Amino acid sequence: MKTLPLIASTMFILMASGCQLHSAPNKAVQPDETLTNTYWKLDTLEGQTITTADNLREPHLVLHEENSRLAGSTGCNALIGSYRVDGKQIAFEQVGTTMMACPDTQMRNEQAMLSTLAQVDTWQVDGSTLSLKNANGKPVAVFEAVHLY
Repeated sequence: MKTLPLIASTMFILMASGCQLHSAPNKAVQPDETLTNTYWKLDTLEGQTITTADNLREPHLVLHEENSRLAGSTGCNALIGSYRVDGKQIAFEQVGTTMMACPDTQMRNEQAMLSTLAQVDTWQVDGSTLSLKNANGKPVAVFEAVHLY
């Protein structure tokens, strides 16, 4: 008689655990990457896909939190400078590059990247994507977070 309540409660638990609602699996929501201290690889610039040339670094940015320091590559030359963030506003300042000559495509991409950084007004991170937008809210550069290790 003592085992009857134990068996009954075990049966109830087993039946209840079998009665689950099954719904279509939701796409996992990816947490937003941080704006600073993230390696941001350039994907598109003014709507154009960026390709990396063999034996050259990929265009990317890292906004170092310490001293608001900007570092990266244009896909041709090393990129340095600083940035200011105020909420969703961002401004790149004192941006400079090394002076190495590269193939024409990379030189054009470099000039476009430098010009674009000068017109950026706001930023937005959505998951692993960083969009830099102009004053009209149009994305002018889109980056993808890359984890190096």
